[in-house]
Amino acid sequence: MKEIVQDGAPVLREIAKPVPENLFGSPELKHLVHDMSEALDAFPEGVALAAPQIGISYRLFVVRKDRTLPPPSAPESKSSLEIAPEVEVYINPEIVKTSRKRTKVDEGCLSVHGVYGTAKRHERVTIKARRPDGSHLSRGAGGLMAQIFEHEIDHLNGILFTDHAENFIHLPSGSSHTFAYFGTPKVASDTLSLLLERGFVPAVVITSPDALKGRGLVLTPSETKTLALAYNIPVLSPEKLDTKMITEIRAFGCDYAVCVAYGKIFPEALIDAFPKGVLNVHYSLLPKYRGATPLETALLFGDAETGVTVQKMVKELDAGDILAQEAVKIAEGETARELRPRLIELGANLLADVLPALLSGNLEPLPQDASHATHAYKIKKEDGLLSLGAPAEENWNKYRAYADSIGTYFFEKGKRMKITKASFKEGVFIIKRVIPEGKRETEYTGERS
Repeated sequence: MKEIVQDGAPVLREIAKPVPENLFGSPELKHLVHDMSEALDAFPEGVALAAPQIGISYRLFVVRKDRTLPPPSAPESKSSLEIAPEVEVYINPEIVKTSRKRTKVDEGCLSVHGVYGTAKRHERVTIKARRPDGSHLSRGAGGLMAQIFEHEIDHLNGILFTDHAENFIHLPSGSSHTFAYFGTPKVASDTLSLLLERGFVPAVVITSPDALKGRGLVLTPSETKTLALAYNIPVLSPEKLDTKMITEIRAFGCDYAVCVAYGKIFPEALIDAFPKGVLNVHYSLLPKYRGATPLETALLFGDAETGVTVQKMVKELDAGDILAQEAVKIAEGETARELRPRLIELGANLLADVLPALLSGNLEPLPQDASHATHAYKIKKEDGLLSLGAPAEENWNKYRAYADSIGTYFFEKGKRMKITKASFKEGVFIIKRVIPEGKRETEYTGERS
């Protein structure tokens, strides 16, 4: 099998030659396409490959179309491991049209292995090219395919993405321990992003299925899935963690797993699938506030301190042995909107700090004292209802707790009033701005508590 040449090889800096007419339809061209496809196939994270990347200075690239598509999430769909390779071939390609608008995208390259950065690419690109049989094609594309077209044609012009990208992340190679990452919302994608920066790259990401979002009810991937696909990390989006899915996850051969706000209960068989266990980042100082809303609960009770715990998952919710903990002061007047990113960063860095010791066997887990356990229950929309006659501090803490989730509201003259801005001064809860039911946001001049 042909090896993918790495940065420093002269062929990567040459302007590739056009494929000559006599090669179209020939066994030689067929063999070259086969070699490129085989080389690309060896790297599950790869989506495309240019001929210079296997040392052949021809204007030709191949795309694994099946790897550019979202993985199936329905149980009856084919497993992402069973999808047949679909290779598209572009010969003597030329960009004939680009959108005016460009966007920043995360990007990597099999010839600069272990390096990722942020590059600016056109949102839409149209190319013309030829197929292996010599026939002509023209194709317009947006999103990932537009990015692929620009990236690969750069290769044919002796340009690497590192020539114009920024914010580089250098990932270590040859790690002796692989892991799976379970997570869904922004808190999980933010944690994964920080882990990537620290050099921890999962072999697979497991997240919730795409969901209908927005007024137009558009089928939208989770934030974690979007980030994983940008880094060419395989993604599974199961409806259920059943026996078939556990078998598919096992196939990645991961030593351990990390779980951050995944949204589903782990069956015991899934926990047992990882020899070194499942690590969970929990946003409280366990055993305090076990459950779904530890951050909100700390604010709701007016706590002066909270923190982050890295624990080893067991069947009982948030009851696993503690691997690391770090406390943090809650600033006066701090809401969930300000506190959450601080805890996410703290938790991701704590996890990255503790992993080397855990994986080398030099960390002694600490069992939780269940007699001190308290619970943080799921939030319901009606929990955001305030009574203006309630104690001012109680209303202020509710506002702080729910500021970036369900929000808080009250009723005035039978109309629902959503609070968008409030403060607490000298023992008084001051509502500053509201959205009256059916109207635009406005200043509030009514009752205080």
